[in-house]
Amino acid sequence: MAVDAEITGAPVVTLYVSSTHDDGAFHVYLEDLAPNGRVTYITEGILRAVHRAVTDPPYATTSPFHSMERADAQPLVPGDVAELQIGLYSTSVLIRAGHRIRIAIAGHDACMFERIPASGTPTITVHRSAEFPSGVTLPMKTASGATAP
Repeated sequence: MAVDAEITGAPVVTLYVSSTHDDGAFHVYLEDLAPNGRVTYITEGILRAVHRAVTDPPYATTSPFHSMERADAQPLVPGDVAELQIGLYSTSVLIRAGHRIRIAIAGHDACMFERIPASGTPTITVHRSAEFPSGVTLPMKTASGATAP
């Protein structure tokens, strides 16, 4: 960050992924990376790939809404690129000038969740290009009061 910036709200991470399997869990963590290398957890979100369809929410929300209903399920097609929009938990944090924002992605959290897929070793590719612009949207304003999406 060039200047101090405040993140207040619900960040959204968009990933364009391909996999060798038809499903998978995506645990996404937003972190503050200090100049000395210290990493501080900010917030997180999780999405099972088969539930990636964004649908109309039955209530007001600031994050992409996923119904998790069987009728809306979309298995991954192995080798094809799919878009995942992952809403992170709301937060409010000050990121100091000189720090970086880091996105960490994991495929499993053994302490909390069942492994998806239950067997096999998927190879997952996160695509980052003009055609597949994986990235993060941060509800942010700088110390000068300027806002950024």
